[in-house]
Amino acid sequence: MKKIFLLSFITFFALHSFAQDSSDNKWQPTVSLGFGPVSVYNISGVDTSFVNSLSISPAFTIRHSKTGIGLSYSPSIVTGGPKPGIYMHTLTFGVEQYDKKIFDYTLNYSHYFFTNNGSIPYSPLNNEISGSFTYKKPWLRPSFSAGIGFGNNTETIPASSAYDIAASAGVGHSFSWEKNKVSYTLAPSLALNAGTNEYFSLLNITKYVGRNKKSAQISKNNNAARGRRNNGGGGSTTTTVSGETFNLNNLELGMEASAEIGSFTIRSTGNIYFPVGSLAGTGTVGYWDLTLSYNF
Repeated sequence: MKKIFLLSFITFFALHSFAQDSSDNKWQPTVSLGFGPVSVYNISGVDTSFVNSLSISPAFTIRHSKTGIGLSYSPSIVTGGPKPGIYMHTLTFGVEQYDKKIFDYTLNYSHYFFTNNGSIPYSPLNNEISGSFTYKKPWLRPSFSAGIGFGNNTETIPASSAYDIAASAGVGHSFSWEKNKVSYTLAPSLALNAGTNEYFSLLNITKYVGRNKKSAQISKNNNAARGRRNNGGGGSTTTTVSGETFNLNNLELGMEASAEIGSFTIRSTGNIYFPVGSLAGTGTVGYWDLTLSYNF
């Protein structure tokens, strides 16, 4: 029932936004190629740990230029671990607006289709609803984002519902300039992140969980110690279930840089997470990505 309500809300929001301005029905297709890290199993004898491997994600997106309504599809390919190959397909529907004078906002629903790839740890969270808001008037722009990931945990007997929630609040500023017909943007930011971090996941709202080699230390129900598991089930099961607790997790120092020339855009982000609160003692972790895109 909760899932149906949330999906209905997103659909209503999108249709309402579209109805506000139907005079400019321009749909913009975009193709992109993304690179970034992902946690994979490192198996040495009877010992299992996490290491980082390169993830490559081509994507196709179509978005309405006025309302920001869009749909995207992306397969993700892991280049390392015991079984390199496609480990996930992602389908995302939602609204994104970045050209408003006073504020930017996003609201998206994503479904992750895992492929039982043996390189990637098991995650029960195959749905995500997330949103963000940035107030652009002050020089230091306040921002807030939040989301929930949910699914069915087949590691419990019987199978049970699973979820993780996360929120982030911070400030940032965007520096933009143009030189030799190339538009540049540099956007540093500082934020505090909080969440439940119950499960290993590949959610966008908690990139510090599933995209670094310390994933087993961050997620409470990690399965590195229990040996390799494929997404989608199989292997041993457990009846242990931890209770979700929402805690302050880390201080995030971020930087986004982009260069745009005509229809081509190169965008890169880098984030350093300094653990605080419930994650104090796990050590500093980082995340980066690089995206090349072309707008038709």
